[in-house]
Amino acid sequence: MKNWITIACTLIGVLVIDLVTKHFLFDVEYFNLIPNVISIATNNGNTGAAFGMFSDSTIVLIIVSVIMIIALFIFNYFVKNKSIFYSIAFGFIVGGALGNLIDRLCLGYVRDFIFLDFWPSFPIFNLADTFLCIGAVMMAIFILFFMGKKNDKSNS
Repeated sequence: MKNWITIACTLIGVLVIDLVTKHFLFDVEYFNLIPNVISIATNNGNTGAAFGMFSDSTIVLIIVSVIMIIALFIFNYFVKNKSIFYSIAFGFIVGGALGNLIDRLCLGYVRDFIFLDFWPSFPIFNLADTFLCIGAVMMAIFILFFMGKKNDKSNS
């Protein structure tokens, strides 16, 4: 039960942070948040996925997002010995995916607004993308280094 509370709080927190920042920062005038590091870009709607792949494929991306979210919940059902680390990773991934899914469903595109000044060729992105990436790295670490470890020790 504790893991579900952590997942729910993380997921809702990510979703709220993502949607609030998109609401307030998407239409603002371009400005430097941290000079020469990060800027807030103006009106960058992305109809594709990461790095602009699959542009104008909103329906396909909606379907893929829904399938992936369902797959994550199925995966979650089978994971034993969930830790706080795992629960936060899961909440980051699903919260980020839902934030972008809501944009696609309501607007037909994802609102991107974060620009890396020090890497001008890097795509503009949003906080949902950031949470998704951090959550994916955390989930990979959990799967590679922690998943099933308690079971292995108890079987020895």
